[in-house]
Amino acid sequence: MEVRYSKTVAKQVKRHQLPKEIWVDFRDAFEAFASCRNMRLFDIKRLVTKGPYVYFRLRIRNYRAIFHMDDQFIYVEELGPRGEIYKQWG
Repeated sequence: MEVRYSKTVAKQVKRHQLPKEIWVDFRDAFEAFASCRNMRLFDIKRLVTKGPYVYFRLRIRNYRAIFHMDDQFIYVEELGPRGEIYKQWG
């Protein structure tokens, strides 16, 4: 599996809008999850959403990542502090 990040996440990283240690933790977690695909090893939960995809969230400290996946890719849509993420995706 390969991890793909949205343009929004790429801009946040490029503009240093996320703390570097948070970005590194999420990047490493997604790479590890892509290799083993075992959700029980990570703090991942399925979100109740309407639409074409089944979304999940990955929690690391007070930050959340919203993503969906298929057989080949993990698509990371949003990454940010807990309060901001849930306002957009709640």
